[in-house]
Amino acid sequence: MRLFLSGARTQFWLVRRHPDELLTLCTIPFTVVMLLSIVMHAARPDLIANAFLAPTLIGLWGFSTGLAAEVLVGERWTSTLELGMAAPGSLHPVYLGRISAVMLLGVVPLGETWLLGKLLFGVAPTVHHPWVFWAAMAASVFAMAGTSLLLAVTMLLSKNSNNYLNFIGFPIYLLSGVMVPVQYLPEFLQPLSHVIFLSWSADLMRDSLAAAPVAGAGWRLLAIVGLGVAALVGGRVLLALSLRRARELGTVTYA
Repeated sequence: MRLFLSGARTQFWLVRRHPDELLTLCTIPFTVVMLLSIVMHAARPDLIANAFLAPTLIGLWGFSTGLAAEVLVGERWTSTLELGMAAPGSLHPVYLGRISAVMLLGVVPLGETWLLGKLLFGVAPTVHHPWVFWAAMAASVFAMAGTSLLLAVTMLLSKNSNNYLNFIGFPIYLLSGVMVPVQYLPEFLQPLSHVIFLSWSADLMRDSLAAAPVAGAGWRLLAIVGLGVAALVGGRVLLALSLRRARELGTVTYA
């Protein structure tokens, strides 16, 4: 826990020193304006909740791929990864603490979206089941932290992995149904959404904004957490193997 908190403090300090790393927040207003403009001009008030949740979850993913996943790569480029490997303590809780700090910042798009919707369009969805909504948000942040660790290790393994991260963004948004529910996708694509935790998050958070009772909230939250745990364990194992290989080769370069 001490190493985890140390990593979180370090990341918050780095963000204060380099506020340009928060540029993801600058893209959220454009997404909000685009989606809400479409919904409002189409006279579809039933889709307002979708237009609010999409920028929130897109922002969470944006923080993951834009900042959290680059934690290990940044360490490599600044030649501090070798120092961490030489330290007596374990690196895993330190990097997980840094990534978790970034994911806490990923909650900011939620408030940003609600504020912009109210100021620019005069609308904001009512959260009829607040405990379900906030539980789903907390579970999503946890799952995103685990996914970010897995993505970070993947980026560490290949110098071209950043291109892959940029590519998978929109397929993830589509398959997870952050704006258009998964049931409207072609049938052969729908099973793929079940392995993406954001699809469970989007559906559960949408249901929490509706007046009707939320069905199966418990097991749906468990699905989000379970996928996050799977990614966390996978990232932890892959990081351990990557660091062991680097020690055996005596280098952490891409060569």
